[in-house]
Amino acid sequence: MRRDAWATWFVPRAKRYWPESLLAVLALAAFLGCLGSVELWGKREQRAAAEAIDTVDHNHWLVAEIQGRPRLEKPPLPRWSIAALMKITGCRAEWIVRLPSAIAGVLTVALIYALGLRMGGREIALASSLVLCSLGFFVGEMRQASNDTLLALFTTLALYAAWRVLEPAKDEAQGHSGTRGWGLVFYTALALGFLTKGPIVLLLVAVTIVPYLVFDRRLKSGLAALGSGPGLAVFVLVGSSWPIAVLVENPAAAQVWLLEMSEKTGLSQILEHRRHALLVADWPGMMLPWTLIALAAVILPFCHAKLIPARERSGDPGSQPRPWAFLWFAWWWGVGNLAVFCFWSVAKPNYYVPCLPGMALLIGSTWVELARAGRGRHGRVAIIARGILQTQWVLMFVGAIVAPVVVRERVPEDLWPWCAAIAAALAIGIALSVLAWRKGATALALAPLVSACVIGLIVAYGRIAPVENPARSHRALAEQIGQIVPAGLPAVMFFNEIDEGLWFYADGFALAPIPGSHPRFNTAFDLALSYVTERHHSESLSALEARRQAHEKQALFQWLERSHGSAPYLLIRGNLYDRFAADLSGFVKPVLRETGMKRNELVLLEVTAREPISVTASQERAAAR
Repeated sequence: MRRDAWATWFVPRAKRYWPESLLAVLALAAFLGCLGSVELWGKREQRAAAEAIDTVDHNHWLVAEIQGRPRLEKPPLPRWSIAALMKITGCRAEWIVRLPSAIAGVLTVALIYALGLRMGGREIALASSLVLCSLGFFVGEMRQASNDTLLALFTTLALYAAWRVLEPAKDEAQGHSGTRGWGLVFYTALALGFLTKGPIVLLLVAVTIVPYLVFDRRLKSGLAALGSGPGLAVFVLVGSSWPIAVLVENPAAAQVWLLEMSEKTGLSQILEHRRHALLVADWPGMMLPWTLIALAAVILPFCHAKLIPARERSGDPGSQPRPWAFLWFAWWWGVGNLAVFCFWSVAKPNYYVPCLPGMALLIGSTWVELARAGRGRHGRVAIIARGILQTQWVLMFVGAIVAPVVVRERVPEDLWPWCAAIAAALAIGIALSVLAWRKGATALALAPLVSACVIGLIVAYGRIAPVENPARSHRALAEQIGQIVPAGLPAVMFFNEIDEGLWFYADGFALAPIPGSHPRFNTAFDLALSYVTERHHSESLSALEARRQAHEKQALFQWLERSHGSAPYLLIRGNLYDRFAADLSGFVKPVLRETGMKRNELVLLEVTAREPISVTASQERAAAR
C-alpha cells in the first residue's frame, strides 16, 4: 500500500475511532499497569498462588494440595490458567499470578463496550466501558488472582451471547442470523463459569435473564430461543468433567461442595458465627467514585419512560424491543443479583464482582441520559439532571482537595507528594469533564475523569501501596527462614495452618504440616461435619471448637515426642505460640518471631527436646479453654 493510500485509509478511521483507542489505552493501563509492584497480601491471592505452585511442582492438575490437604472448595479453571502460565514462561512472579485476572478485566471492558453498542449505541457503549475502567472496587478485584475475576468475564460473555440470541434484530438487518452460534457461546460461557466457581454462574445469569423476559412479556419465547440441544450438551460435558473426575477419586468431595454452598446461601445454619453483614451495606463503597450516579441509575428504569416516550410493542415476540428495555436487563444484572445476595448468610463483597459490569451499563446509561437532559434550558427534568451532574463533580472535587489533607499524617513524608499528585490529576480531570460537557460532549465528558482515576490507580499501585509490602508480604520472612535452616533439610514443619503466601516466596526449603494438626479439608467443613456426626447431646458449637483445638494440641505434643530431632524447625502462628509457650518451655526455643505485621505473625521454633513429652489432663483442659 502506497504512503498516500495508507494515509487516506488510516486518517479517517483514526479521527472516528480515537475514543475507542483512548478506551483501550485506559483499560490496559488500569488492569495491567504496575501489576507486580504489590506483593501477595490477601488470602485469596496467596491460596491461588500456592495452588498453582503445587499444581506445577507436583503435577496435581486434578486437585491441588495446600497446607497438607486437598483443596476441593473451588473449581480449577483459575488455578489451571495460572499454573499454565508458570509452566509456559518458567516464571513465578506476582504479575504472572495476577495476569489471567487482569486480562479478564480488559476483556470484560471490551464485552461491555460491545454489549452497550448493541443495546443503546456508541455513546452508551463508551460511557459504560469508561465507567467500568474507573470503578475502584472492580479494578482492584480484577488486579488480584481469584475465582471471582474469571467468573466476571464468563458471566459477562454469557449475558452478551444471551442478548445476541434474544435481540437478533441488528444481525437480521445486516443479513446474518448467527443465533445458533451465539447459543453455543452462551452455553460454553456457562460451562467455563461453572468450572470457575460452580453453579453460582447459573444463578447470576438466571436472575438477569428471566425477570427481563417476564418484564418484556416473552418469557416462553425467550427461553425457547435460548434452548439448544448442542449447547446443553457442551455445558454438561465441559461443566461436569472436573467434578465427576474428582468424585471418582474422592467421593467425600460432594460433602465439601454441599456444605460450602449451603452455609453461604443460608440453607444450612450450623456456623452462625461466620455470618456477614448484608451486602447492600457495602454497595455504596463498591460504586465509588460513581456512587451518586449509581443511586440515580437504580431508579432510572422506573422513570425512563417519562424521560423518553416509549415506543409501543406490536406484541410479536420477534418484533423490535422497546428502546429502553435493555435498562431492565442491566438492572436485574446489577441490582436484582444484589437483592438475592442479601438473602445469603455469607455474601462477601467479592461475590458481587460479576455484577459490576451490569452496574457499569446502568451507570453509563444514566450518565448519557443526564448529560443529554441537562442541556435543556427549561423544565424540571433538565434542572434535576444538571443538579445530579453538578453534585457528582462537586463531590469528586471536594474529595480530591480534602483527601491529601486527611492522609498527610498517615503516609510517609516522601509519599505525600504522590498523594497530592493524584488529587491534582483528579481536580484537573473534573474541570476538563465540565468543560467537555458544556461543549456538547456526552460519553466523552467522562474521559477526563476516567483518565484521572486511572492515573491515580497507577500511582497508588506503583508508588504508594508497595510501602506496605514488608508488613503484609511473606517475602522477608521466607528469606530469613532460608538463611536460618540448613541446606538439605527435608522440611520445615508447621502447626495447624499458616498463611499460604509463604509457599510462594519459600526458596530452598519445603513446608510440611504436623500430622493430625491440620483440617481434613478445611476448618469450617471439619467443624460443621463434627456438629452433624460427632456432637454430644446439647454440645454447643463453641464446645466442639474447643475439643477440636485440644485434639490439635495433642497432635503437636505427640509429634514432638516422636520427632527425635528429625525435623528440628517448627513454624507456628504467634497467637498459638503464646497460648502454648508455658507447656513448650524447655522443649523448643524461638529463633525468629515476627512483630508489627499487618497479617498473621509467625514464630520459628527450634526443637531441642530429646526426651518424651506428655500432655497432662490439666493441660488438655487448659487447651480446651
